[in-house]
Amino acid sequence: MATHSVTVRVPATSANMGPGFDCLGIALDWTSEITLEASDQPVRAPEDPITRMVISAALSLYTRVGVAPPAGLSARYVGDVPVGRGLGVSAAARVAGLLAADALIEGGEPHSADAILALATQLERHADNAAPALLGGLQVVVADDDGIVHIGITPPADLRVALLVPEFSMPTEESRLKLPERVTLNQAVHNIGRAALLVAALSQQRYDLLTTATEDVLHQPARATIFTAMYPIFQAARDAGAVGVYLSGGGPTIAALVSATRAEDVAGAMREAAASHGVQSTTRVCGFQTAGAEIIART
Repeated sequence: MATHSVTVRVPATSANMGPGFDCLGIALDWTSEITLEASDQPVRAPEDPITRMVISAALSLYTRVGVAPPAGLSARYVGDVPVGRGLGVSAAARVAGLLAADALIEGGEPHSADAILALATQLERHADNAAPALLGGLQVVVADDDGIVHIGITPPADLRVALLVPEFSMPTEESRLKLPERVTLNQAVHNIGRAALLVAALSQQRYDLLTTATEDVLHQPARATIFTAMYPIFQAARDAGAVGVYLSGGGPTIAALVSATRAEDVAGAMREAAASHGVQSTTRVCGFQTAGAEIIART
């Protein structure tokens, strides 16, 4: 039985970053390895949702290029990034599936990063996680009539992200149902200004501006009705030295931007605040990842 496989290393991501709803995302140095394996014999369909996403993404690429897929496709996910916590696992799965399928298809020209991003965005329905998963760094993404416009910046090396990861999940599609359909002009101006300020502050290492720059009025207040301990945990992070704090993606992970020397203190303060509100959690301190998804093995 002929078998070919491709393994992709892909970073976890943290989207929105407060005010940049569906427009900002950053790659973290917390990676997973995802393997797509093609066989000339049928294989049993996977049961877990992540490997199903990998295979579904791969099949979408075969369909795009008009090539019949292998008789059997299977996938393996090796990593400890938790699912349903706002850390971009679905985007990682889809980006990895697309890249691996692109490498498995013989005889054609490899797809560009923009083409892979466009397909991943179609599957994800927004690019704020898919872009940093694929490209690394901090990515600003905008959808227009021609597709996805994106630009990246290299995040500062001396800043860390202290993550509080609750034990419960907040599936993105469910939490999005809580979001308002309309916003006021003042709310729009509030977030537009802070999203621009956030990118500028990170570019110029103006960490004194990040508390203001990570404020949001569009999505976090609605999600706080699900995760009622969110704002007290935000405050605990700030009191311990975080220079900015926000809900990662659709939650419930909370991300605090902090200097390397204060990162563990902030992580501990968030964990204690969460426990005082009956929320069991773990913490992890990450750096930013400048590299995006990459193929690390072929057989």
